[in-house]
Amino acid sequence: MRKLKVFLWMFIIFLIQTVIVSRIRFYGAVPSIVMAYAVSVMLLEEEFNSAASTAVLCAVSAGALCGRNFYVMTLYIFFVSLIVFALRRKPLYIAGFLKAIFYTFVFSGALEILFFAMTNMTVTTDMLLYDALTTAAVNTVFVIATYPLLKRTMYKKEEKKLLIGDLV
Repeated sequence: MRKLKVFLWMFIIFLIQTVIVSRIRFYGAVPSIVMAYAVSVMLLEEEFNSAASTAVLCAVSAGALCGRNFYVMTLYIFFVSLIVFALRRKPLYIAGFLKAIFYTFVFSGALEILFFAMTNMTVTTDMLLYDALTTAAVNTVFVIATYPLLKRTMYKKEEKKLLIGDLV
């Protein structure tokens, strides 16, 4: 049942990315719901094998769907996913939802700065304000919508019911 849920979620996210989100442009920035999904899954996943396979699928699909350099986008999403998975437990007192917002904002902004620096060889204030900041803000909105839905549908913790025999 869990593999079916993972497949359905990935299919829905990639359908939304190709049909709706790829047509959205805010000041020239194209948001990526795949990055928001990958960050959310990495923060909620417990097993490394599941997290790594999801990271690979998200990275390859983001590289294929975003319309940018395939290799750079694939490697970036994959390494961001692994970094977020490694850091998911670090400040224990911060909620996962706040971590998802922070990581998505920081890594989305860094991605835009990386691509702009690779293509234009300079980083300007206008690019930082209109491209990197806008993309990071829109991706953060996507993670605000994606994280709670994912937590309720795929990563819902079932409470163990105590039986009378367990109390004795």
